[in-house]
Amino acid sequence: MINVLHIHTLPIISGSGINTFLTMRGMDRSVFQVELACAPGGRLIDLVRDHHMKVRTFSNLIQPLHPLKDLSALINLTSFLKKRVYHVVHTHNSKAGFLGRLAARLAGVPVIIHTVHGFAFHDQEPLWRQFLFRNFERLASRWCDKTIFISQPLIDWALKERVVDEDKIIKIYSGIELDQFRPVADAEKKRIRRSWNIGEEESVIGVVSKLWEGKGHAVLIEAFREFKKEIKDARLVIVGEGYIYDDLTNLVERLGLSDSVLFTGFQTDVSGIIATFDVAVLPSFFEGMGRVLLEAMAMEKPVVASRVGGIPDLVEDGVNGFLTGPGDTRGLLNAMKKILSDKKLGKRMGKEGRKKISDQFSAEVMVKSINKVYNECLSRKGIRLGS
Repeated sequence: MINVLHIHTLPIISGSGINTFLTMRGMDRSVFQVELACAPGGRLIDLVRDHHMKVRTFSNLIQPLHPLKDLSALINLTSFLKKRVYHVVHTHNSKAGFLGRLAARLAGVPVIIHTVHGFAFHDQEPLWRQFLFRNFERLASRWCDKTIFISQPLIDWALKERVVDEDKIIKIYSGIELDQFRPVADAEKKRIRRSWNIGEEESVIGVVSKLWEGKGHAVLIEAFREFKKEIKDARLVIVGEGYIYDDLTNLVERLGLSDSVLFTGFQTDVSGIIATFDVAVLPSFFEGMGRVLLEAMAMEKPVVASRVGGIPDLVEDGVNGFLTGPGDTRGLLNAMKKILSDKKLGKRMGKEGRKKISDQFSAEVMVKSINKVYNECLSRKGIRLGS
């Protein structure tokens, strides 16, 4: 049996969290014993345990930089890995990636894999933090066998910044469950809208994302206020949970939009809520890929998103949606107006988006590709499956 430990800082339902869960769930249980290490408290833990997989929690494995807690997390992770036999440690994101790769190296874990879902040295960070995180990535890349990237723009960025050697790079798109995200008939769309008290003829703009500052919700709300001045019969649906919820609801109230903006909170039936949208928006300031865009495109929804990270890998400007600059309220407004004022354009873009979604974006293909990486790395270390 091959023992695999995935290390992910925050146990929340997010793009990288779902990517990690789908990878774990998809592995052949007769060959791989998979576990998750993360901070305590969060829906990702429940999801993993509901599928009969183990979770190991580390109280100091937090997201913000905290030298004392980070050192404690490193010591605890290293001690934990030394006491148990793990053939593969697979880390995700920047903080867990640095601490997890170092702990696995110190503990002598044979195979160390890291997945880049995005980088922490983006333009929204102060220059000193960019410098720090960039050099952390360069250092940590020496401690792993392969680095998986979920989009080509992330690879280009990594090579430009010289944070990883080219021979360690593997591109594996973040996969979605294609059978769950399919176009719905108009009758079904109307039925779902009624269940949310959304009018059949309303123009619905939707965003599915954790409620964090980097996702650009405030920019979208500002753009929606201008949108409402021209198209009165419109709703903004905000799906997700997070620490800026109160800030966003207060902003909506100040702008007089309380009757037009719906906060759904966390939703398990993401496809059901996307079915109500006329356009899906992701106005992020930084993004690894934006798996919700994949999900919306699979459901034939036109999309509007920021031209950041791996998003241009998915969204072809003017073909299956529109790209705007991060923080560009006017660009966001104009893009939404173009789609929602021209139903034929929206439908055509939705069809093009669905065509973009091939098997390379399926969870099954993602898992098979990661499985292949594990096998090749284990073989090079003289470890055979089943040994």
